[in-house]
Parts: sequence; structure tokens; C-alpha cells
Amino acid sequence: MWRVLIRLFRQRQDYKIGTKLTILIAQKYYDPGRGLRELLEKSGYHTVSLSSHSEIFELLAQKRVDMVIVGVTTTIEYCESIMRQIKKMSLRTCVIVVSSLQDIRGKEKLIELGVQEWVYQPFNMEYIKRRVKEVLNV
Repeated sequence: MWRVLIRLFRQRQDYKIGTKLTILIAQKYYDPGRGLRELLEKSGYHTVSLSSHSEIFELLAQKRVDMVIVGVTTTIEYCESIMRQIKKMSLRTCVIVVSSLQDIRGKEKLIELGVQEWVYQPFNMEYIKRRVKEVLNV
């Protein structure tokens, strides 16, 4: 199935390198919401939503991804593994975590690994849109 997703991603007619910034929404148990994806697309970003590590890492290896938004629910290990892979691949990709967790040590660990922003749930959609824009410096 992930090959189909990658193929669809490549074939999207509105995606042209250099014209739209690409945001990957990665979630394991928590989806930051269809509303978030729609908001980002209406704001001019190209979005892809994936959950499995293999799909995420394959996409990161094949396409430029300007930002990753990770939905974290119960533990930080999911995001930590994504951050370690991004670092291993030497990618310059911005990362925002969206979470309801109050895990200060986990948050500090992820920031050390390169997470630029931690947004606590619940959040206002306009706030996340503004944070995405600021982190991407656009």
C-alpha cells in the first residue's frame, strides 16, 4: 500500500518542486486532524499523511520534505525514532510535535534531537498555521 501512496504523491498535479513547500504529517495513534491537513493545503502547502516508519523514511529518502509534523500520544519513542533517522540522513527538515503529553524530559530530549516546536493540545488552528509559517521562515 505504501508504494501506492508514494506513486500518488509523485503524480499529484499540483506539486511542482520549488513552488509548494511540502509538509509530512506523521502519526501513529494520534492524527492531528484532517482539519489541520486541509488548513495547511488551503494555506498553499502540499501535505502528505503517513504513519509507518518505512513509509516515512522512504518518502524522506526520495523527496524533499520541508517540514514534518508529528502527532504524539502516549510516548515519545515514535517521534524520537523519526528524529534519529532525520539526523542520520543529514536532512534539513523542520519538525513540529503536536501532543497532549506533559513529558518534560521527553520534550527536552526531542528538542536536543532537533525538534523546533512543541505545540500542546488542544490548539487553535490559526495558531498552528502561524507556527508552521514562522518555523519555515516564510
